[in-house]
Amino acid sequence: MPIPQPGPNDVLVKLIASGICHSDLSAASGDWDIKAPLPFILGHEGIGRIVEFGENVTPEKYNLKLGDLIGIQFIQGTCLKCEFCLDGRETLCTTKSGAYAEYALINADFAVKLPDGLDPFKSAPLYCAGVTMYKALKVSQARSNDWISIVGVG
Repeated sequence: MPIPQPGPNDVLVKLIASGICHSDLSAASGDWDIKAPLPFILGHEGIGRIVEFGENVTPEKYNLKLGDLIGIQFIQGTCLKCEFCLDGRETLCTTKSGAYAEYALINADFAVKLPDGLDPFKSAPLYCAGVTMYKALKVSQARSNDWISIVGVG
């Protein structure tokens, strides 16, 4: 695959590690109603370093710099226009490919900066648990003053 070119609001990340999740196997085998344009790269538990910014991404605006360690979760950017986004299933938006590649593009608004001392190989699989909680919170319609309980890690 050629190295993807960042769009105006993207960051290009060189991957270091990526977990393997059953969700990716389900998507690849057609168990979901997702019909991604090919080639489509799976992988939502990745960690890598920023190697390039899109023209609208500035260190001041996003608190990001070249070389920063970044986490790649299921939602790497959404179009807010496709059937999945309009139906509240942003995790199925096919506008960004995943972490099973040497490089990945992430919308800067969704880039998660990680501490430099974090071990990418041990922490990459944690991203699935994070997006699972995001979806649960969204569906529950919890408000900022509500109490919630999170049990388990995935």
